[in-house]
Amino acid sequence: MTWNLLHFARMLKDTGGIPAYGNLPEEWKAGTRYDFENPEYR
Repeated sequence: MTWNLLHFARMLKDTGGIPAYGNLPEEWKAGTRYDFENPEYR
């Protein structure tokens, strides 16, 4: 498990961290859509 955590930490560091794409409340309020259908739409 330790090796996996260290390996995952290295991968995140090398790629610049977790991208914020789709997880920005300011953009949600501005009406930005990320091409996901609303699962609650009936």
